[in-house]
Amino acid sequence: MPRRKNLLVADALRDDDAPEIDVTEDEAADAAEMVPAAPIVASPPPTAPIAMSLADLQALLKANSESQASGNAALADALTSGIIKAQQTIHENKLAPGVSTFNVLGDRDHPRPGLKCDIFLGTQDAKSKQVHRTYEFVAADLTAQEQIALNTLVPAQVVVERLDGAPMKVQVIPELHPVDESLTRLTIVVPGDVMAKGSQVKNMLPGPLNLVNQITGRDFSKLSHDDLEWFMAEHRAKRFVSERVAA
Repeated sequence: MPRRKNLLVADALRDDDAPEIDVTEDEAADAAEMVPAAPIVASPPPTAPIAMSLADLQALLKANSESQASGNAALADALTSGIIKAQQTIHENKLAPGVSTFNVLGDRDHPRPGLKCDIFLGTQDAKSKQVHRTYEFVAADLTAQEQIALNTLVPAQVVVERLDGAPMKVQVIPELHPVDESLTRLTIVVPGDVMAKGSQVKNMLPGPLNLVNQITGRDFSKLSHDDLEWFMAEHRAKRFVSERVAA
């Protein structure tokens, strides 16, 4: 006679080794019918083979090749066009040629000449004669006329008039290179009390054009545009002339 486990006992004992009991053939058949059947997985339909002739394949490869070539050509054209545009001369802006209060002729067409050497305002020790440089004239902060005027300075010792009308001794002291004796610095020396800390007298110092005018006797504040252009060209060529000479 067929045998099966006593399921009630197995469930109560939580034991797979529960005693088996005798069953009839009909009970065994009923138990077999209660076991779930394994799911049936449908097989995918067979994939139909891709039919492509040799001519079709050649046409596809040719189209892909032509597409890539077209893309590469377009990229090359874009790069070439960009390079050509970058190399093209930028049109000059006629409305803004660098004209300013620093250069009425415009730095674009008539650059300021710059200073011939480092130029300072300073003092000198009465005993050691050592020069102390206090203030540097920066070329970028000077007008074209001021640069030209300062470039014409040469060693000198004169008395000038301050803005308040008081006289002031001024000395222009050069400093030469130790090897070739070329000019490396110029210092416009003023009395020590003028440059002393907290001194209000320094506010009475003449500006560069006025100061140079009193030292050299040359007034560059009233140059015509033609003369200014000529002096700037000469000073750019390192010919630091103070007077215009006929060509």
